[in-house]
Amino acid sequence: MCLIAWAVQQAPAAPLWVAANRDEAWERPTLPLHAWTLPDGIQVWSGRDARAGGAWLAFGATGRVAMLTNVRAWPPEPPRARSRGELVTRWLQRDAPLDGAAFAAAHDARDYNGCNLVLGDVRRGHWAWLTNRDPARHTADSVSAKRVQGWWIRALPPGLYGLSNAALDTPWPKLLRLKAALGAALHAPDHDAATAALWGTLRSHVPAADATEHLTSSPYVHLPQRRYGTRSSLVARWDGAGALTLTEWTYPSPQGPQAAEQADQRRISIAWCAMPTSS
Repeated sequence: MCLIAWAVQQAPAAPLWVAANRDEAWERPTLPLHAWTLPDGIQVWSGRDARAGGAWLAFGATGRVAMLTNVRAWPPEPPRARSRGELVTRWLQRDAPLDGAAFAAAHDARDYNGCNLVLGDVRRGHWAWLTNRDPARHTADSVSAKRVQGWWIRALPPGLYGLSNAALDTPWPKLLRLKAALGAALHAPDHDAATAALWGTLRSHVPAADATEHLTSSPYVHLPQRRYGTRSSLVARWDGAGALTLTEWTYPSPQGPQAAEQADQRRISIAWCAMPTSS
């Protein structure tokens, strides 16, 4: 996953919105959005990496959410011992640590390549951002993050946030565009129209003028020379009364952004959790 915006308790009618794109190599086998079960019996709703078995953005039956992006590195880092996708499923398990700090203490950051991890628990109103790469490389606001077991951690109060492949809320053009679109969707009277508008932003392929970021500066990324790009988009809305609606679009990636309107759409509506408490 390479682009996420989410809003926590910013609209009474929908206290959680998420809009996200997953960018990945075309050859990496992937399962689309579906319901599946962790080894401990917890039901999960997400897409899934068919190679390593993890996920990049997933909702668990206990009211937990986990979202993952990679942190950009050049030259690319050699693979570490463990898959980053397992961090997502680990947070959703029945015996997972209670909060972000405890989760960080239980997972050695050196075992994973660079990543951002957002951990949410809507029953407890707990949200945290973790990264295992120094956020000072991308933002001056690193003093608010504390260190635990090689992770930088920041608790997240209710708000509207965004992540790409740098630190939290680093103002990259595509992230600013998606956050603005999500802000506009929060109070829209027609939630289906708001979802469609967010998808319009997620599938947008209009690069920024900055030449240093030109190829990856649009929300929808298409890099045929690297056989890499946006594989799927997802919009999630939770109404706080118990209904969670997940809509995913998977793309025929080799055909490029002109084929985005031919995306395969899946929608899952489930009974989830009651209204969260404030963090």
